[in-house]
Amino acid sequence: MNSSRGMVLKVWGLLAAVFLLGSLTGAAINGIYRSPAKADGRAPSIRDGEAYLQLLDRELRLDSGQASGMKEILDQTRNEYRGICAEVRPRYDQLRDKARLKMRALLDADQQQRFDTLVTQENCNCPDQKDQAQQPH
Repeated sequence: MNSSRGMVLKVWGLLAAVFLLGSLTGAAINGIYRSPAKADGRAPSIRDGEAYLQLLDRELRLDSGQASGMKEILDQTRNEYRGICAEVRPRYDQLRDKARLKMRALLDADQQQRFDTLVTQENCNCPDQKDQAQQPH
């Protein structure tokens, strides 16, 4: 009877070990194939800078001159994006704030507090806003 019980424990232990190893392997593979730019499920794009350059380098097998030129173009484009975002930022903020006020009016006091917390955590997709959020204040 004791040997039967020991065998059952060994089988369950083996199953647990296989499950654990499978989970670890899956997590490792997932980590290898996901880049920071893909954290939200999308492929890197021109606005992702370094991640996009790495994609281009890997897929197109760029030589050093091409990679350097691509980096320069991406840096210049990022600066141009910032300029455009700075121009439209006040209009965007005004529209967003107007919508938030309307949404907030539909909520009770407790919901309004939670809503206020949620909306302060939102990030804009404008590169200048992201960069400002990452800089120490």
